[in-house]
Amino acid sequence: MSPSTDNPHAVYALFKLAWSHYECAPNDLEGDKATEAAARVAHQLNIESAILYADENQGIVVPESQVESALKEIQSRFENYAAFLQAVEQGGLSQELLREGLRRELQVEAVLDRVSVGQCEVSDEDAELFYYMHPERFAVTEKREVRHILITVNDEYAENSEAGALKRIEEIRDRVSRKPSRFEEQAQKHSECPTAFHGGLVGTVERGKLFAELDAVLFNMQRGEISAPVRSELGFHLLLCGDIQPPRQVPLAEILPKLRQSLEERQRSQFQRQWIADQLSRLNTPAKVVNA
Repeated sequence: MSPSTDNPHAVYALFKLAWSHYECAPNDLEGDKATEAAARVAHQLNIESAILYADENQGIVVPESQVESALKEIQSRFENYAAFLQAVEQGGLSQELLREGLRRELQVEAVLDRVSVGQCEVSDEDAELFYYMHPERFAVTEKREVRHILITVNDEYAENSEAGALKRIEEIRDRVSRKPSRFEEQAQKHSECPTAFHGGLVGTVERGKLFAELDAVLFNMQRGEISAPVRSELGFHLLLCGDIQPPRQVPLAEILPKLRQSLEERQRSQFQRQWIADQLSRLNTPAKVVNA
């Protein structure tokens, strides 16, 4: 089941859906995926038609510059221009049909923007109330900067046997314990992890991002402390705990502008969905708007 090639809007909608949702060319959709895609395209076209039939569409003109910008954005998703042209051809489109599809899409967005303008403003007081009613959403967990040195365990090599790897990591620990400033240099020389190129820097992490064995050790260390050898499924690690960012509650003043924007976007989306449902109802077009 595939959209009719007589409907260029359907061809474009399938092209976009195939690449964005299924990550493949439209012609590669088979079986249940093809059936699902056809249904989603038909649903989407129903909604778009209802939007474009509305009085609010009167007088809206999409600038050609917006169409070109949208076209360039799509092109940027492909490895090169030739790959883009091949994908367009496989999707049964020409570049002109692609532009027309983008123009229709931008027209729909412009109508939705028009109908919701001024309808979804959120005051500082509203945002503040949301902040205090949902404190858990603004809690930042503890984070720690960590560097490590890894000696892998691989019994095919004597120096990387369990005993050999442990001996090597203990020798390195002895050196860096006497002079912690050598940790980065020792990581560059001896660590068998790509982070060696960056002095063993893993980055700033929160709980649960590392191997459980490393996680348990790191979050019980002091700033500047070097761990004893820690065994993971990869081998033996030395950890260096850097800056510690304790858990905190993001202050309202820090988050207020973004919070207002987020709440307005959520309300705008809800308002637009209801407006679309009303348009579909007026046109006697039964369709659910949940996945619009």
